[in-house]
Amino acid sequence: PLQFESWGDQKNPVYIYATALVQLITGPTMASVRLPSAIAGVFAVYLTYQLVVLLKLGTTTAALSALLLALTPWHIHISRGGYEANVALTLGLGSVVLLLSRRFVLSAMFLSLSAYTYYTTKMFAPLLLLATWIYIIDWSKYKNSIKGFTKYWVLSIVLVVPIIYLALFRGGQVRFQNINIFVDKTVTPRVERARNFFDNPDSLLAKLSENRYIYHLSDFATYYLENFSGQFLFVGGDSNVRYGLAGHGMLYFLDAPLIIFGLILLYHKNRRVWYFLVAWLLLAPLPTALVGRAYGLRSLAMLPIPQILSAFALTSYFEIKNKSKLGVLLMAIFISFYLLSVGNWLHRYFYQYPSYGRYWYDAPMQDAVSYAKEREEKYDQIIISQSYGEVSMYYAFLNRIHPDVYREAKSYKVTVDGVPMIKIGKYYFGDIRPKGPIEKMDIPYNTLILVQPYFEYGEDAILARDDGRPIYRIFEFPTVHMKAKNK
Repeated sequence: PLQFESWGDQKNPVYIYATALVQLITGPTMASVRLPSAIAGVFAVYLTYQLVVLLKLGTTTAALSALLLALTPWHIHISRGGYEANVALTLGLGSVVLLLSRRFVLSAMFLSLSAYTYYTTKMFAPLLLLATWIYIIDWSKYKNSIKGFTKYWVLSIVLVVPIIYLALFRGGQVRFQNINIFVDKTVTPRVERARNFFDNPDSLLAKLSENRYIYHLSDFATYYLENFSGQFLFVGGDSNVRYGLAGHGMLYFLDAPLIIFGLILLYHKNRRVWYFLVAWLLLAPLPTALVGRAYGLRSLAMLPIPQILSAFALTSYFEIKNKSKLGVLLMAIFISFYLLSVGNWLHRYFYQYPSYGRYWYDAPMQDAVSYAKEREEKYDQIIISQSYGEVSMYYAFLNRIHPDVYREAKSYKVTVDGVPMIKIGKYYFGDIRPKGPIEKMDIPYNTLILVQPYFEYGEDAILARDDGRPIYRIFEFPTVHMKAKNK
């Protein structure tokens, strides 16, 4: 299949098939899910080098660009997670490199694969490749290029017809339809409040100046510009801790002056390449702005342009023949502070982030399954709340439950205390909600129960490692009070 259902959404196929290939060798492990993204991250570094060489900015700039990308917090963080966006970025980079090398068929194939990997690349990748074509065409002999241009796009369109069909007619854009800015339910109340400031809210002037189209355009512009804000890039980063360290930009703070100088120097030295890189940088956030704020995953396509500009600024300085002693000293200080920034980020990432970042991923589910597995021999049944997500799927994955068994369990749920639950062996997954005293719940004896933290009763708890808050409350059925009464 070219489309997979995932929690009410339709997932693209490339990352799923890549993971399946890895698991043929490793089996279903947590690392196997992340490995395709990690491999893609390594290839992205290599492709960045090739891209800069093909843009004829020199091998020194190419090597520095690749090095800076390898050290970039944004790239490291996303590459180490199992993210489709990272694979899509690498495929897009590969498509550009192949097109610049005039290997048109392979480039079209990589372009198509990127569209089958992550939903925002369906919009961004064609725009980027169009900009690349504009860059490589010899406009003095443009007629000679039209034939190759036409063949390239015809092949690309043919290859992506299936994914376009699925997107339009088989629910492939369910997620986009639910989260794009044009379905924002807060817009209408905002418009109505603004019109109430007019003497006549129904006047033509009120309707022309305050309407949902104006607000959608304003939101789009705000979200688009947020991708270039210092807060997002250099200071605070993504507010979702899954995609970056809390309180750290997606890049290093010291990248800012390098990027600015790189833009200025490249404009004066190679305007044609400057236009191409700036076009890339300006096109990348367009899909992101259609669905909301700057976002570590959706905005990832901005890479590796900041690194190329930074590398060009550094190379331009190194190529100055008669450097002043003060200039050399300042550059040495700058590089020292840059390396300290890298070291500081790595320290925070490897020693601090695991303690608080794990609860933005699957840590609660992992803790619950581990707790239950250690005690499962004592109980006939174990019930685990799904308040943090599909714990049943997590359990099935870790315990190598056959997919057919899991699908059947999910299709034919059992009822416990009036609640439909997924049953796998002695494990039940669902959220119990007692309508009366716990003692009157319709639950089999000798059952271990792990419930959401706001549950009114608990004899034990699983605590978060970062701040000690309860993430699961735990009790047996019959409860200790019921056992005491029976005695």
